[in-house]
Amino acid sequence: MVRVAVVGCAHGMLDDIYATVNFVNQMNSGTPIELLLCCGDFECMRNMRDLDSMACPPKYRALHAFHRYYAKEKTAPVLTIFVGGNHEASGYLQELHYGGWVAPNIFYLGAAGVINVAGLRIAGLSGIYKQQHYTMGHFESQPFDENTMRSVYHIRELEVFQLSHVQELDKTPVNAFLSHDWPRGIEQHGNLHQLLRRKPFFEQDIRTNTLGSPAGEFLMYQLRPEYWFAAHMHVKFAAIVVHPDQPSGLKHLANRKAAEVDNMQEIKENEAAKKTRRQPAITKFLALDKCQPRSDFMQVLDLSTASCATTDPDALVCGTIQKTKTDSLKVMFDLEWLAVLRATHHLASSNRVPPRVPQQEMKIESSDIAWVKKRLQDFIAEKKFDKVEGEWITDFVKTAPSHEDKEDPVLVTGNPQTDLLLELLKLPHVVTAPFVGESGVEDPNEIDLIEDDDDDI
Repeated sequence: MVRVAVVGCAHGMLDDIYATVNFVNQMNSGTPIELLLCCGDFECMRNMRDLDSMACPPKYRALHAFHRYYAKEKTAPVLTIFVGGNHEASGYLQELHYGGWVAPNIFYLGAAGVINVAGLRIAGLSGIYKQQHYTMGHFESQPFDENTMRSVYHIRELEVFQLSHVQELDKTPVNAFLSHDWPRGIEQHGNLHQLLRRKPFFEQDIRTNTLGSPAGEFLMYQLRPEYWFAAHMHVKFAAIVVHPDQPSGLKHLANRKAAEVDNMQEIKENEAAKKTRRQPAITKFLALDKCQPRSDFMQVLDLSTASCATTDPDALVCGTIQKTKTDSLKVMFDLEWLAVLRATHHLASSNRVPPRVPQQEMKIESSDIAWVKKRLQDFIAEKKFDKVEGEWITDFVKTAPSHEDKEDPVLVTGNPQTDLLLELLKLPHVVTAPFVGESGVEDPNEIDLIEDDDDDI
């Protein structure tokens, strides 16, 4: 069992969020919150250059507190996992397309990702759904213009296709799925009357079945996570989705068809329905408000873990270390997810031309998993990393000046964490670029015996 705090839109208010976590822990010192999950609009702005690239009217732009965590002036009191929303430091998150540390103890899941923390299998999808960009490649590059600073956070079909193949071989359920958008149609599984009382302007979208993301709807029924957490709409809303007795067996919503499917439950079951998965019969959905006074922006839950995910040395979910009371939580790889990334990397595109996402199901073989597992073991031994078996291999790297630094913000390309992850999987850069910054910005706390010079969402 892991005590988890879930928050909706952070909007950069990390000090307030962590103060709330600390307050809850003081009230319940015997069972403290160990993990924080954030559903987007995290706003991890390191400096003014990041702030200028955030898609929102200038009058609403504010640097907030993240830059102090990035500069190591402050440290997140609990491990924090987040997905991106539609108000982000998109350039910074683009560098970490496959996930990574944005600051010590603060981890970004990537455009899409699956990890394991203390036996919890956590998956996520960043961004919001817009039909016009759904089938395109990741064509955006810095510096962004008014259009690309928005399209960069739009969900792409390839990431949805990748996530749809989780649990093909590993039957461990996804315990928690994070998204910014709501899955389309989720309002039909909760108190719709109460929702419309609080948000009456939702009525037209509900009537036309356009409230939420069809990509999220597809993944909801395909993956059947135990919990699905979301934000974006700035309202607390709970729902329970009861799944059919049989696994959905839904085929991937192939090219240009995701937006056209009106009712996911009516899609015919294919041969994959014969597979037996240890999946929950229901998905508990919870959307939360943004962080502001007197709002329902946080929910504390006790999530049960799958013991097999942390004790079975042959498990596809990496997590072979049992946490003790004194241990800090670690981000662990999901071997099946790494195998999916390898098997689909050739589909990635960095231009507007739609990638050739297969219309049929892709097959992940046990040999794919075996390759990833051995490669991970060999890579850690080769690099002499001080990591436990299966632990995420990268550490936080400061690549651009923080607001506190005297140097002007520079345009940084790439991130060493992404370079290392692609090296592990023996994959080339396609939607990312190699790191060519200033080989990491120097720690401001480091003593410099030569220079006198010192120190900008």
